[in-house]
Amino acid sequence: MVGAGQMINFVISSNRMEKDMLRTTANTALLIAVLLGAVIVDQQSLGSPKRRGAVIVSPKRNTDVERSHEVIGKLYVPGQPVVLVRPEQGDGSWWIQPAPTLSDRGYFKTEVRFGSSTSRRGDKFSLVVIVLQSPADVEYLREREALPEIPESLWQSEEVPVVLGDDVKKDKGPVAISAAVLKPQPDEKVRRVSDFMGRVSAGLMPIVLVCVDDSTGVWWVQDPVVMGKDGYFKSTVRFGNDETPNGTKFRVVVVTPRSGQEASILKFGTSIVDLPNGIPRSKEVVVELERPDAKRAEGAE
Repeated sequence: MVGAGQMINFVISSNRMEKDMLRTTANTALLIAVLLGAVIVDQQSLGSPKRRGAVIVSPKRNTDVERSHEVIGKLYVPGQPVVLVRPEQGDGSWWIQPAPTLSDRGYFKTEVRFGSSTSRRGDKFSLVVIVLQSPADVEYLREREALPEIPESLWQSEEVPVVLGDDVKKDKGPVAISAAVLKPQPDEKVRRVSDFMGRVSAGLMPIVLVCVDDSTGVWWVQDPVVMGKDGYFKSTVRFGNDETPNGTKFRVVVVTPRSGQEASILKFGTSIVDLPNGIPRSKEVVVELERPDAKRAEGAE
C-alpha cells in the first residue's frame, strides 16, 4: 500500500512535471513565433529592398502632368535630393532633372520636364527621388545626364507613375534667345551643302536644324558643330536632297537644349515635327536654295 507521504510526493512531482511541460510548450511557442517573425521580416525585406529616404508629395500617382511641371518632395534622411524621370517608351534610362531648391523641414521642389515636342497626350512616365549623402554618391552622378539604373545603395523614394496631360504643347514663360546665326544671312542663296557659322552664350551646346519653309516641313538635325573660342562654332548643313527644286526656301535655327533628355531627341540625321517647346534658340533665318546645275540646265534650253 502507498503511504500518505508517498502519495503527497507523487502529487507534488506530477505538478512539477506539468509546470515544466507548460513552460517548455510556452518557450517552444515563443521560439516558433520569433522564427516566423524573422521569416516574415526577411521576406518583406527581400520583396522591398529599396531604402526609402524621401517621398514625392506632388504630383500624386497616376495623375496628369504638364510637360514642364513642378515636383515637390520631402527628405526623410539628410542629403541632397536628385529628381529622376524615366519615359515608359525608351531604353529605361533615368534622366536627371534640374537641382531642387531646399526649404524648411526637409521639403524641396524643382521644375521637371516630361518628354519633348514629340511626346503626346497619354504618354507615361515614372518619377523618383534619390538622395546623395556622400562624396562618392556625388562623384557617381558627376557629368552624367542619365542613369541606366538606380544603385540599390542609394536612399530613394517610391516610384510615382504619371501621365502627360492635354497641354503638351504649352510652356511657361517666353522663349530665351541663346544663339545667333552668323552665316547664312537672311534671304541668302545657299548651295545644297553649305557651311554654317553661329555663336552661343558661354557653356551652351548648339544644335542646328533645317526645315522646308512650308506647313508640311519637319526639322532635320544637322551635323554636330565644331566649337571655337568665345562661343563661336561652325557646322555643315544640308538643304533638301538631289531632287529638291531650285528656289526652294528653308528655315534655319540653332537651339540649345536645357537637359540631356531634351538633347536626346535631337540626334544627327533625325527629324522632329516641332521644335521642343520653349527651348532656348536663335532667331530663325530664311534662305533660298540655289542649284548651279539647275541654272546650267535652264541655259541649255
